[in-house]
Amino acid sequence: MKLTFLALVIFLAFSTLLEAVPVMPNETAIRGRIEKYCLISSSLLKIEPEMPLCKLVVSVESVEGVKGPNFLKGKEGQSVTLYSKEKQPVELFGKKAQITLEYRGDERGGLFWIKRIEVIE
Repeated sequence: MKLTFLALVIFLAFSTLLEAVPVMPNETAIRGRIEKYCLISSSLLKIEPEMPLCKLVVSVESVEGVKGPNFLKGKEGQSVTLYSKEKQPVELFGKKAQITLEYRGDERGGLFWIKRIEVIE
């Protein structure tokens, strides 16, 4: 009984240290080809309330930091997954685009969110 109580006290004492720290404000511009387009439920990503999200996979050709940390630096030639709460036109599939995005999350993880997207080809 004492051991259980002691474990509970220690857990509660350190639980405030377990809170996540949100990432600094940031913005990055990428150019690349949209290789995948789909709609998914936010519940698959444990985002509440449930809503449809647009998921794009982009093959990154160039990366430019705009504001704050650049979380995609050195990712040219790789694919990156982006999300949007707004439905994006299906015609984006296969097109080259200039995309401004931000990373939202904490030290446990996060997602890249589209702020602006413009077809360039």
